[in-house]
Parts: sequence; C-alpha cells; structure tokens
Amino acid sequence: MTAIQPNFTPSQLSSDPLRTELLIRTLLKDARTAIPVKVVAVHPGSGNPPAIGTVDVQPLVQTVDGTGRLWALGVTYGAAFCRIQAGATAIIVDPAVGDIGFAIVCDRDISSVIASGGELSGPGSARTHDISDLVYLFSIISAAEPTQYIWLAAGILIQASVVSMSGNLSVGTGATGSFTDLNGAVVTVQSGVITNIE
Repeated sequence: MTAIQPNFTPSQLSSDPLRTELLIRTLLKDARTAIPVKVVAVHPGSGNPPAIGTVDVQPLVQTVDGTGRLWALGVTYGAAFCRIQAGATAIIVDPAVGDIGFAIVCDRDISSVIASGGELSGPGSARTHDISDLVYLFSIISAAEPTQYIWLAAGILIQASVVSMSGNLSVGTGATGSFTDLNGAVVTVQSGVITNIE
C-alpha cells in the first residue's frame, strides 16, 4: 500500500506563487462534492407507504491532515435520500441499514428547502460544499444478495415471496401465469384470459 503523503512539501513554500498555489489547492480540497457512504440508520417518513425520510450515513473515505495522518469523518445525521417519483407515482425502494452507496454534497445549505417541504428558500446558513448537506443517491456496492427484485433483461422478471396488487389488472394477449390477490385468492391466467379464481 502506498504511504499517504503530506498535503504539502517545503518546496511549495519557497516562493509567493507556490504559496498561493498551495493555498488554492488547500481551499479546493475542503470543497466536498461526492463520497461513498455506509447507511447506519434509516428514518422513514410518515404514512403508508411512507413519505421520503432521512438516513444517517458514515462517509467511507478518510480525510488526510497536513502531516499525512488519516482521520475518519463522523456520521452525517439526517441526510436526505432520493426516490424515483413523478407526481403521485413512485417506485419505493428506500435505503436499508448496511447499504453502501453514493452521496453527493450540495453546493449550498439545503436545510431551509427541506424544512419548507420544497419551497423556494434562501440557504439555511453561509456554509458551502459542506458534508452536512449530503443527499444519498443509491447503492454502489452490494451489501446483500437481492432476494426480491424486478429484473429487466431479455424479459421482465418479478421475484418476491409475495406479490400483492391493488387496482385493476390489464393483462396482454398471450400472458399465462397466476398470482395471489390482496384477499388471498389465487388467480390463474391462460393466454391472457382469467380461467380460475380460488
């Protein structure tokens, strides 16, 4: 493993232009952009299904001080997370504890926007590119093997121990299979026609 180098060398302090360059580089290193994180707690929103909630995340890349020493960043509490949603239509696959994913850092304090429920707002403070303004996006490393999923490959595969539906079901011509409705009845479809309900 390559040793972590200090953030500067004595030669970088030998002239005004080099010192200015070092100052600029140091300031840029403090501007957070994105980082891999581990979800350590999930706080769902209210309702059923739940509204978008928050997560507590542990940044996984350590920071380096001026002497080359590694320091672990603390947990970021109450970070927003993303959900695929358009209007009142959503795919709800919220984060779970142990997920290892990707988080972006907003360029301004977003606390006032979140507190207002998405209204036009000024920044909550003067902080910029701060790790307190993380938004968790999605998983980048599989923390567990999926056991329920929708797989879009040559066809569409839905895998789950129970598949529940609410509302009218429209089945295209030629579809064959069976499913269990919300009342526990098994519905059998043959070539696009419901042939049996038990």
